Amino acid sequence: MNRPFLPQWLAIGGIAAIAITAPPARAEPPPPVDVVLREAPSRHRTLAVEWNPLALFIDRASFNLVLVPGDHHALVLSPFYTWSRTVGYATGIDAAGRPLLDANGSPSTLNVLPQSFKGFGGELGYRYYVERGGPRGLFLGPSFLLADMTATAGNGSETHYLDFGFGADLGYEALVADAIAVSVGAGVQYTFPSKSIPDQQLPASIYANDAFHPRLLLSLGYAF
Repeated sequence: MNRPFLPQWLAIGGIAAIAITAPPARAEPPPPVDVVLREAPSRHRTLAVEWNPLALFIDRASFNLVLVPGDHHALVLSPFYTWSRTVGYATGIDAAGRPLLDANGSPSTLNVLPQSFKGFGGELGYRYYVERGGPRGLFLGPSFLLADMTATAGNGSETHYLDFGFGADLGYEALVADAIAVSVGAGVQYTFPSKSIPDQQLPASIYANDAFHPRLLLSLGYAF
């Protein structure tokens, strides 16, 4: 008997057996879902206007303009006015610590009258801020000082001169509620006048004599 369709039936049966015994295909698992809530970056603050209350302790009214056009780098302009005044006193020794003597060799007393030191000036500085987004976080940088001063002696005579200086600061600035600027820090500065001025009392010596002085920083303001 002729069986022409037997090979086809065998092929179909083999395919069916493979389909039945083969394990079902597994679909690729879906990618994991990111459920982390990421905080939006802080708004970049380009300008901060700040007041320096500690400057009043050295007879100075001052404020800061902090310009931060990009991340990390800032320019700081700090105009100021000073009105320092010394206290009159009497002394029996000279600048070298030797007793004062009159023409007859007798002890003498020198009365030093009060003096005043007034003038306008400013600082131009650079700061590097560690954090991004404006004047935020740890900062450090140098500054240059210049003031146009007038010294008035007790007899009314005036001396005009320029006071030069440079400083370096390290501090920290925070933007409370992303806008209220608060900064603290410390540093050192060196100042020297364009004319020789006798040694003065503090704080007048800051504007009259060449010397190193410590700096304490505290500013309060608003960032835009």
